[in-house]
Amino acid sequence: MAGFDGTEPTDGIRELIREYNLGNIIYFTRNITSPAQVAALSAELQSEATAVGAGLPLFVATDQEGGVVSRLDWGTQLPSQMLIGACDDEAMARKAGVTVGRELRSLGINLNLAPVLDVNNNPDNPVIGVRSFGENPERVAALGAAMAQGLQSVAVAACGKHFPGHGDTAVDSHLDLPVVAHERSRLERVEFAPFEAAIQSGIDAIMTTHVAFPAITGDDELPATISSAVQTALLRKQLGFDGLLVTDCLEMDAIAEGVGPAEGAVRAIEAGCDIVTVSHTLERQRAAIEAVLAAVRTGRLTEERIDRSLQRIRRCKQQRMGASETAEEPEWNRCATESKQLATEIANCGVTLVRDDSETLPFDTSRHLHVVSFTGTRGSPAEDERYDPEMVAAALSEVGFEITTQTVATGETVEIAAANEQIVAVSYDALANESQAATLRTLIAHHDRLAVLAVRNPYDLSVCPDAATFLTTYGYSPGAIQAAAKALAGTVDPTGTLPVTIPD
Repeated sequence: MAGFDGTEPTDGIRELIREYNLGNIIYFTRNITSPAQVAALSAELQSEATAVGAGLPLFVATDQEGGVVSRLDWGTQLPSQMLIGACDDEAMARKAGVTVGRELRSLGINLNLAPVLDVNNNPDNPVIGVRSFGENPERVAALGAAMAQGLQSVAVAACGKHFPGHGDTAVDSHLDLPVVAHERSRLERVEFAPFEAAIQSGIDAIMTTHVAFPAITGDDELPATISSAVQTALLRKQLGFDGLLVTDCLEMDAIAEGVGPAEGAVRAIEAGCDIVTVSHTLERQRAAIEAVLAAVRTGRLTEERIDRSLQRIRRCKQQRMGASETAEEPEWNRCATESKQLATEIANCGVTLVRDDSETLPFDTSRHLHVVSFTGTRGSPAEDERYDPEMVAAALSEVGFEITTQTVATGETVEIAAANEQIVAVSYDALANESQAATLRTLIAHHDRLAVLAVRNPYDLSVCPDAATFLTTYGYSPGAIQAAAKALAGTVDPTGTLPVTIPD
């Protein structure tokens, strides 16, 4: 599986298809400008693959998880999985899968690298966080299986990630090799549970993680992606998974700065993986393919081993793409309308008023509202740079507030508004930003009519004094921000339930 830069097929990606029968493409935001452009891009790539005569269409994949990892960004993306977790409604999770799947299918995308099945029980996790349904393994399992079933019901393959689990790490595998040091019994009880449920419900694919699990491998420097103890002994044999096993990108530093993408590709296949992902660099993509070919020629990898993966790939493509050919092809505009409606439904259900002991909310729309926001950057390379503090201000204006806005950069001093002002402080990962946390505490100390709205990280509650009114949206998707504005105005009842525990 390879990615490329730009909104049209590059010479490099055409060469990989023509020379090597490349079977899988991954889209990132760099490939996406409009629905019509994406649909045309998918059609052109499929035409290129058909002309080669390999006999199989491409898997065209993307990460449309919802919330902070949503490659399609034209207002139709669903809120984060954690916001769905705050609703705790399996029927809604399944409907989310159906709705996302229909939109993807209308654009020629037939593999969604979702749902996230990681159990996020580490408040300091820099890469999963709100991408997870929450910290309860049983609820993550039920909601994840439901979302996957929804995707697959409309002929889009689902890929649960990141096996065996990236939820209890404080290191981002894009940047280094995390280690999960829990004993095997704990891993089976927590980390493995959502993947077992997904397998039992018939999920098409599972993505590996570049995290070390010494309780499984006996090695705290061996990424799970290239471990046969993880991918074959555990996933294939113990858990009985015979679907597609897809690697996370081998250009992430946990692999690239270790064995490297080329050797990593060979070792991933040795370990049991079916599709090897090299998302960015043509030279590394070509090197990985050549390394696999060389391993077959020398006998390190047998043709029988390659054929087993090919059989799984062929089976899944025929199942999903055969269904897609006979299904009614939805128009993108209709899908977009459905997506926006469901995003509103999920957000209105899941936005969570964690604490309001002083009965600060709702604010009075006939009175002025002062909005203090903070600048914020993406939490991980997995995300895109999308956050704009003005999103909240615009949503508050739409529900009838007359507002004054102030955006505070890290290290800046906040202006203290009049004591009788209504104030909403919009936090963005204050848990990881002491300057932002200190500013929040200062504002709370000076104002009785103040609410904290956490639009990135619900764990921001832990840096706020006990008396603070605290509302969270688990992300800044359009639907989530609109629901928060309505909750502040009193037109939406913020009845979501925190799916994670906030540390003292």
